[in-house]
Amino acid sequence: MSIASNAVREFNKEISQALNSIVRVVIDKEHHFTGRLVGFEINSLSICLANAINEKRQKTEKIFIRGSIWETISIEGEPFPMDKLIERLRKILPDESIELHDDGTSIKLLGGKIIITESGVEGRGPTHDRIKRLYDNFCAEMNLR
Repeated sequence: MSIASNAVREFNKEISQALNSIVRVVIDKEHHFTGRLVGFEINSLSICLANAINEKRQKTEKIFIRGSIWETISIEGEPFPMDKLIERLRKILPDESIELHDDGTSIKLLGGKIIITESGVEGRGPTHDRIKRLYDNFCAEMNLR
């Protein structure tokens, strides 16, 4: 077996392992997409991303990118599990008091009096303290910190 065919096999293995990972695809120095790699065509290096977000924070449910268009792909890791945190919050707060921001990166509680991001909890008062404890326990259980 030649070195070249071995290198191709290893490349195919690596891109296969990236399937279902969150990736960042750079198109050029001004444009990129971040989303879940859900498919690829190995010969053309064309890819499919689900729940993609571009550099302007615009969402696309699915985007197919021709292999000749993109410059680089990097594995970004999993996003903060806001949906699971919302499930936990619904156990202690009324559903109408929980609002997920459009870009999915923050949660507003009680009309914006308390804001939760992956970085922490903003606000004050006894409800803030209770939400902060819930958030800290959630992060510890999910091994996020």
